[in-house]
Order: sequence, then structure tokens, then C-alpha cells
Amino acid sequence: MSTNYRSYVAIGDSLSEGLGDFTFHKTRRYNGWTDRLAGLLAKQAAEQSANFEYANLALRGSKLSVIMDWQLNRAVQLRPELVTVMAGSNDLMTHPEHLPRLREQYRAGIQRLLDSGSDVILVNTINPLHLQVFKPLRYRAERMSEMIVDTADSYGIPVLDLFGIQSFADLCYWAEDMVHFSGHGHVRVANEAAQLLDLKYRFKEAPEHERLSPARGLLETISWIQRDVIPFTARKLKGVTSGDGLHPKSQRLESFMPITSPYWEMISS
Repeated sequence: MSTNYRSYVAIGDSLSEGLGDFTFHKTRRYNGWTDRLAGLLAKQAAEQSANFEYANLALRGSKLSVIMDWQLNRAVQLRPELVTVMAGSNDLMTHPEHLPRLREQYRAGIQRLLDSGSDVILVNTINPLHLQVFKPLRYRAERMSEMIVDTADSYGIPVLDLFGIQSFADLCYWAEDMVHFSGHGHVRVANEAAQLLDLKYRFKEAPEHERLSPARGLLETISWIQRDVIPFTARKLKGVTSGDGLHPKSQRLESFMPITSPYWEMISS
């Protein structure tokens, strides 16, 4: 794979859209590990006096079938040099009899991306060990991750192994809703992707004492249930997603450059 990409498209769900990053509540742009990876790629391209273009088609609530349909079709149309694919987290509760169909859709989508000429990085699912209540999902996450890794092995393409990051058991890497990365989490994933691509730059990670974890006392847990768990359950019962009525934050390749921000401090690797 190249280390000098000139165009990049991200497809996926809320984790690739960027929910939970430091300033996502103010703006979707320049938030999320995918935007951050784009920033690292853009900085490297700028040093070679090259323009860099980026599109983020990821949208919260998207299941694998949606990502492998509209998002992937649009990515193929854009013909970027690099595509990251993060899918499967919203399919963990899929009935086992439906898994072969998901596997077929996933493999067919990756084949289309490769046939279009793009380099592809697959991202597997996280290992949900940060909350005791999530631990029953571990087997399902492992099952989905194995499908993703098997596909990558079949095509000889790299995997960004989120499932294997043991430090994600630390709550500091999670937003208050407990299902999206915090800003520290997004920085960590962007740096993992940069290492996978052997890029020149990384984001500066906060020292351990500055990586504060969301409080999880009784009152905070009750608030979490009311604010996040109950609305999520209600959406599931209604058959709707948090992304209904929304559009991806960028649907075409556009020039992209890093920003000057305390949250976007880069260092040489």
C-alpha cells in the first residue's frame, strides 16, 4: 500500500462519522478518527506540494447492508485512492441464520472497491469490555470481527484491529453514551491507522492523567439509562435509526487540510 495518498473516502457508521470526538457537538467536520486520518494524509501530501481530497460518507445507525449499498456505490463513483470500511457494529444482534448473507454482501462490496482500483483498509469491531453490561456482546463482536479478518485475508488487504486494542477497556476512551469513542479514543484509532499505513505523523495523545473517564456512579448511570439506553431501545422497537433524516457530512471529494486546534496537534512519528 502507498503512504502518499491523494484522495480518501471513509464509509461506515457513527464511529467513522465521528460521534463522541472532542468538538463533535459543535460541528461534524474535523471530528472523528477518519477525519483525523485524512488530516494526517493531507499533511503528508502538502509536504510534497500535492493537493489532498477527502469525503466522509459514514452515517450513524448504518447497518452493514446499507454501508455495502449506497455508501459503497458512492465510494466507487468517487474512485479514491484509499477507502476505509468500518461496518458490522450495528449488526451484532443479527440472527445467526442471516450471517451468511451479510458475509456475502460484505465480500462482494470489498471486491467491488478493489476492482475499482482503490486501496482498502478494513476495520473490525471493538471488544466491548469497558462496561460489565456489554460483556455478553463479546462473542457476537468476536464473530463479526472474525468475518472481517477472514475477508481481509482472502483479499490480502490490511485490517485495523480495534478488537485487539486491550486498552479500550479503559473508560477514558469512551464518550458518555458508552458506545462511541471519546476524543481520546478517536485520536488513538487515528494513530493506529497511521501506524498501519506507516505515515510520517501522529496526533499527540494526552498524558494518562489528562484522559478523564466519564463518571459511572449511581446518578450518572441512571442519567445514562434515561438519556441513551431508553431512546436507543425505543428506536429499535420502532425500526428507525439515529441517522434517519440525516445526510453524510461530505458526499464528494473536497480539498482537505489539517486545522490549527489544540485537539489537532500533530507530531512526527
